[in-house]
Order: sequence, then structure tokens, then C-alpha cells
Amino acid sequence: MGTIIAVFYKIAAFFLALIYTVGLPVRIHGRPLSGSVTVTAHSGCLDFADNSIEAMKAGIDAGARIVEFDLNYSADGTPVLSHDTPDKEGDCVTLEEAFAFLAERPGILANVDVKNTVMLEKVPVLAEQAGVLERIFFTGIGENDIETVKEKCPGIPYYLNTGISEDEDFAALARKTAGLGAVGININWNDASPELIRVFHKNGMPVSVWTVNEGKSIVKMAVYGADNITTRRPDIACGIIRQGRSK
Repeated sequence: MGTIIAVFYKIAAFFLALIYTVGLPVRIHGRPLSGSVTVTAHSGCLDFADNSIEAMKAGIDAGARIVEFDLNYSADGTPVLSHDTPDKEGDCVTLEEAFAFLAERPGILANVDVKNTVMLEKVPVLAEQAGVLERIFFTGIGENDIETVKEKCPGIPYYLNTGISEDEDFAALARKTAGLGAVGININWNDASPELIRVFHKNGMPVSVWTVNEGKSIVKMAVYGADNITTRRPDIACGIIRQGRSK
């Protein structure tokens, strides 16, 4: 039965993707798209440099209400926006600068993708100083990082980053995620399925997917019921969502 349902959703996703490509209104499960789905602008969206202020500006201008950036540290311990440990001082935007940018844009949230937890305690201090503590959350958090996050950043919400195996017990994963104190899961979009999302929704937890860049794949994730779509093309994703909500 589960296989039949999965095939049905794949067929539905294909036809909705086809509808999108010819420019007709997108309706999700026969209804306008839910208002709960969010778009996160990837740290290097719209061909701007990864982890740059320019990328964040472009994502917001395209309609995203969440910006993503990677958290790492320079050699002297300064929190910076970088996927890897930077080779030189001054090459990266600092977390302080990113939070200052966020502070000037009320209503915008920040997905802080944690690449290094060694000095994570600096994050809430800088966020509180900038007045944005209530507008940040963590992704990039694996099961082994949970205790560090709880100890160094109590109160900051975090998603569990995890892979999904072919024989994954979705109910068990949902229970584990809740037990770890995560608000939900953040997964590669190729691992998403209608059944996984349904189980997490049944347990009151959202599912965020990354990094979805093609229009037909964005539609597919919306059909599946993903709660957040992280993308390098927030212009396309926001356009699809606006179109779905307007019909």
C-alpha cells in the first residue's frame, strides 16, 4: 500500500511540475498552497558569493523571509560566515556583521548552519547584543552535537540534520528527534517523501529540505508538504508559492 501511495505522489508531482513549466496556476492537493511553507535563501543564492551580505540582500529582495549562512571560526576565535575554517583573517563576513544586517531587517529570520561547535557559546552573546536572539535557529546539528548545543546555547531552537535510509522507520526517527529536543529535521530534498513528512506532521514537527534549485523539484517538495525549502533560487521558489496561494 505504501508503495502505491508513493507512486501516486510521484505522478502527481510530475504533473504539477509540468503545469508549472507552462505557466498555469499551481494548486497543491487541489487547494491553494498552505501559508505555512517558508523559503530560505541559501548562503550563496542567485549566483552571489557564498556567505556574503550580497547573497542575503538578494535572497530577501527575491521574497525569502529566512536567510541561511554557515558558521565557522577564524584562527583567533572570531565567529565568521564560512563553510570551512578560513585560511586568512579578514576574508570572511563576521557573525557580528551578519547579525547587524539582520537587526536592520525586522521580520527576517536567520538559519545559522553550524559547521563548527567549538566556540558556539559566542553565538547567543552576539545575537543578544544585536537584538536578534529570538530570530535565529540552528541547522547542521547532528546527533553528536546535541549536548553541546543544549549546554552552550540553551533556548536557541535547532533542527536535527540527518540522512534517511531506504528502510528508515519514520515513526522511530520522529520519536528520536523529539527526544533529542530538536524542533524538526533538516534533510537533503532527495531524501524527502510524502510518508516521512506525514509522520513528522502527525508528531507535530516540521520537515525542512535542502537545497532545491529547479522549479519542478521545488513544486515536488511543495506537493510532498515540506515546511521549508532552502534554495539557491528563492526567486523561483517564492514565485511558485505566491502563485499557489493566489488561486
